[in-house]
Amino acid sequence: MGPTVARERLRLRLRELRDSSGLSTDTVATRMDWSPSKLSRIEKGDVTVQPLEVRALLALYGLRDEAEVVALASLARRSRTRQWYSKHRLNGDYQRFVAYENEASTINIWQMLFVPGLLQTPGYAQAITSISIREDPASENVQARVDLRLDRQRAFQERLLQPAPPRIVAVIDESTLRRPVGGRAVLAGQLDHLLTLARENAYTLAVTPIELDRHPGLGGTFELLEFAGTADPDVLFVEAAASTDDLSLDQELTAVYGEIMRELLTVGLTGDAALDLIRGIRAGLS
Repeated sequence: MGPTVARERLRLRLRELRDSSGLSTDTVATRMDWSPSKLSRIEKGDVTVQPLEVRALLALYGLRDEAEVVALASLARRSRTRQWYSKHRLNGDYQRFVAYENEASTINIWQMLFVPGLLQTPGYAQAITSISIREDPASENVQARVDLRLDRQRAFQERLLQPAPPRIVAVIDESTLRRPVGGRAVLAGQLDHLLTLARENAYTLAVTPIELDRHPGLGGTFELLEFAGTADPDVLFVEAAASTDDLSLDQELTAVYGEIMRELLTVGLTGDAALDLIRGIRAGLS
């Protein structure tokens, strides 16, 4: 278990215990000699909390089960460990998204605008990032975003060595695979890369044919993260170019997007049919 999942489990249990105790945030903050905002941020998972502080909170809430006290204090320690993405300057929901993605057991992706970041080549990543943020490909901002994307890929590859490796299920619209982002040579290299990844068990690729007049993914792209533990909720991330990104752990909402993902896999080309389509597009670039 990584720090993000640990923090999420801890914050949910602390909030549950406070509610059961009948204590208000103001009362708890006063007894802990904290500001009310600190307690609020702990319960939202915005900040970490020291193991000793967790023990003090649990005593205040009347928790007497020593095994659970030890387990929750352990979660507090885990939540404070530093990860590779700490070196990147990330803000808001995107920071939380990267952290959750780094611990997900299954990464479900629907993309109809460009090849998903976890599957991009460096050349494609540089080209699409330059276009997206309207800056020169050699600019520091573009390079910083590309570096993060490649670090996300490396982190995923390293996790494949774990006893229970993660997997990626990506559904991509055919129009995306035909759009010559960065030029024909860059797109050709990107398609070759997708075909290479598809030979690995960790990657499942599907393609929605361009002739489909309607399908459930037309409402927008998204990434839905699943976790091995049944106690850990799915996480939905909707990346927006012109507004703020949106990350949600609302289980009614993630269930809706889970159904959308299943429908996309039903209407899309999968297996050899998807790979044959990609090969055909690639052949046209030679």
